[in-house]
Amino acid sequence: MFTRFTEFMYLTRGEKAFVSAYAIVIAISAGLTMLVMSGVEGPSALPQEPSLYVLWVIFAGALSGGIGLFAARGWMGQTGLLGFARATVGAIAVALLGAIIAGTLILPVYGTFYGPFLLLSEFIGKPWIAFAWFAALFGAHYLMVILTEEIADGAGRYAQRSASSQLSSLTRAQLYRRD
Repeated sequence: MFTRFTEFMYLTRGEKAFVSAYAIVIAISAGLTMLVMSGVEGPSALPQEPSLYVLWVIFAGALSGGIGLFAARGWMGQTGLLGFARATVGAIAVALLGAIIAGTLILPVYGTFYGPFLLLSEFIGKPWIAFAWFAALFGAHYLMVILTEEIADGAGRYAQRSASSQLSSLTRAQLYRRD
């Protein structure tokens, strides 16, 4: 049982990069949520002393970033110019989904509608925040590319180790038919 656990905990280079991508997006989205919430009503929006509400805002921001990246993971991690274009769409989708989820968790009815508008107004009002957000998402995209290339090269945990895996898919279909 312990060997199975250690095998599960062993991460390849691509898997470490994938986990790092999620950690970056979660941290940036938690910080961005705090920035947006402090900009809503100024310093009185979030109290100075740590309270459950402040912790909930941080948790909601972190959770929404992770869920947004999970939902848009199909757009991220592809190689080439088309992969970069897909990552741009994915970064916008992560921002939109994260704003909707964080707004819903922080203020259930109004936050769902106003969360994306608050994020957009924050991006327009402070372009350096938008730059930091998209830089973090493109960094996450680059880290996800490492796992994609590792899987494509046949290395790592997902590599097929059977002798027939070395054959082309057409040869495998002709020789090893399923009836």
